[in-house]
Amino acid sequence: MRRFTIVGAGLGSAESLTGEARTALLSADRVFGTQRLSDCLSGLREIEACPFSALAERARASAVSHAAILVSGDPGFFSAARSLRAALAPYGMVETLCGVSSLQAFCAMLGERWDDALLFSLHGRAGSLLGAVSYHRKVFALTGGDRQAVCLCRELVQSGLGGVEVALGENLGTADARIFRGTAAQAEALACGDLAVLLIQNAHPADRSRALLDRDFVRGKVPMTKQEIRWAAAALISPRPEDIVYDIGAGTGSVALELGRRAYLGTVFAVERKPEALALIEQNRRALGGFNVLPVPGCAPEALEDLPAPDAVFIGGSGGCLHAVLKALQAKNPRVRVVVSAVSLETLEEARRSMAACGFADSEVCQLASARGRLTGGYTMLAANNPVFLITGGGVRHA
Repeated sequence: MRRFTIVGAGLGSAESLTGEARTALLSADRVFGTQRLSDCLSGLREIEACPFSALAERARASAVSHAAILVSGDPGFFSAARSLRAALAPYGMVETLCGVSSLQAFCAMLGERWDDALLFSLHGRAGSLLGAVSYHRKVFALTGGDRQAVCLCRELVQSGLGGVEVALGENLGTADARIFRGTAAQAEALACGDLAVLLIQNAHPADRSRALLDRDFVRGKVPMTKQEIRWAAAALISPRPEDIVYDIGAGTGSVALELGRRAYLGTVFAVERKPEALALIEQNRRALGGFNVLPVPGCAPEALEDLPAPDAVFIGGSGGCLHAVLKALQAKNPRVRVVVSAVSLETLEEARRSMAACGFADSEVCQLASARGRLTGGYTMLAANNPVFLITGGGVRHA
């Protein structure tokens, strides 16, 4: 039976290979790797360079008894080794040898532990660090492609997280290796290449497990969705951790910040047309540490045009354009999940008709009425809040 060995190359230098990996490379009939790994390990033995997408095919076509395939870092740490394994398995026995990951190597260089860090990859992937850094004390991130380390630090600065501590490691394992320690604001000014990692530490992360109370917010004269409605709406929307979420008619940002704690690896866009409300959103997001909530000035649906496609949406106010807003949302993502808040029967009916006309599936209506106790003359009396309708539709996820 043919044998294929997927070898974790660590940082790409001969010194960072494990003894087991070195033995496998030296004993294999042929070895395949990307151009970078081939160049770095050329002193060890001949390594045939090819694009990563061609590695499995080249190994299969080699017709040798034992072929080794090099992958960067550790095959179990944000690696494409799984796809290699699946492509090779029908043609012989596949074994995988671990390597030293950039996480392990970088944290050792810094003298930092990594078992308490959130591990994140934006290398060749879409996404943002804002939520990860907002709600976690320590975040390790692989960077690259469109999500280079300096660009990510710039986003941290622009969102209000410029003071967090950043360690940046560039070209680890090479003669050009560089380590920088400072703030995100300082790291933003660096010139940095594509091969870099970040360790970000936020000394005061927000506690995403705690529900937000009305008294947590600065309100001014802007209407705010009451806490009982926020909690129910957030549960109905049920954003996943990495979702893109809209809060349309965001007001003080109370719903957006509640949703930001659920979509804690994603981004919430708080769309609002009133300048005084936008100022409150900014004030509340900074005070409550929800830096993955981004204020968006303007009226929907026009303000939605340049935003990424949403996974989930809360509509607290549409400025009389609810039907147009729902159509725009479904055009962006036919599977979007929407919850509309209504305090009047007229808005309730408009929401029901518009959802039906736009083809939203599984539409449901619930009505919530809450009361809170207040001390009056030594007695606790219940004072009722206005009843609110929540209309949901679309995006039902089946197990």
